[in-house]
Amino acid sequence: METAVACGAEGLATRARDQLTAAGLRPRRSSATERDGLTIREEQTALLAAEGLDNAVIAARLGTDEQAVSELLSAVFTKLGTDRLGLPRALGL
Repeated sequence: METAVACGAEGLATRARDQLTAAGLRPRRSSATERDGLTIREEQTALLAAEGLDNAVIAARLGTDEQAVSELLSAVFTKLGTDRLGLPRALGL
């Protein structure tokens, strides 16, 4: 499915996605779609985390608290289907 999306074969990608869903799986959306789904604040937070900054430093840079950063990153990880280590790749860096 991912190869079909990368090649622009939308019909094939849709068919593959439908079959994966029918098999009870939850296929991922394309990376561009996932990143586009981030809010501005989530993207800012994700980019800082991808640089290797910890939550305290990110909070100071964004003028917020660590709990807010943690919640933003949790949303980012869910939307991008990755963790902190996979952020640079998921963001296309």
